[in-house]
Amino acid sequence: MRATARSFASLGALATVQPGYPSRGSICSDPSGTHLILQGRDVHGEAGVIIDQAARFHPERNTEIYQVTRGDILMVARGQDHRVHHIEQALTNTLAGATFYIVRPDSRRVRPGYLAWWLKLPGVQAELDACSRGTNIAYVSRKTIEGLQVPLPPLPVQERIEGAVYLWRTRKSLQSRIDAKREQYIRTVCRQAIERSKER
Repeated sequence: MRATARSFASLGALATVQPGYPSRGSICSDPSGTHLILQGRDVHGEAGVIIDQAARFHPERNTEIYQVTRGDILMVARGQDHRVHHIEQALTNTLAGATFYIVRPDSRRVRPGYLAWWLKLPGVQAELDACSRGTNIAYVSRKTIEGLQVPLPPLPVQERIEGAVYLWRTRKSLQSRIDAKREQYIRTVCRQAIERSKER
């Protein structure tokens, strides 16, 4: 049966949801490590994954199910902010840490960019927040995520939404870089002005 704009499917039917790499304690960073691990600090808003900040380490267990790359979606599992990040670059020997759930969409049914966009919607975030558990640090269960009912427009519509979101994010990222360069320039000019005033 062809999907229509009003079709829905559970997220668990559209993607696998896998907890991130569990560690027995703090990750011991080692420059000679065989793998990189993404933690909360390595994923930022519109900038996405900042791979050069990720810790390198030697995994203690099989890494296959924890490795992430282009097309995967990371969702923060704990806390009040269930941020969602669509990985858009190819990654090698890179694991997602226990901070995240790894969502791997079946691209034959749902486009990763569309699913990530939908998961970020305020209504979906509010639903996740309402289902969070825990007394100290709230967390959202895998069962809750898998049970979310995802609207499924036809794939061409999903692709258009995915493309529009990508262009919007690219524009925001470029603007952010321009603003950072402008701020750096202003600071340099002001510093030079102060130095010149001291020479007089």
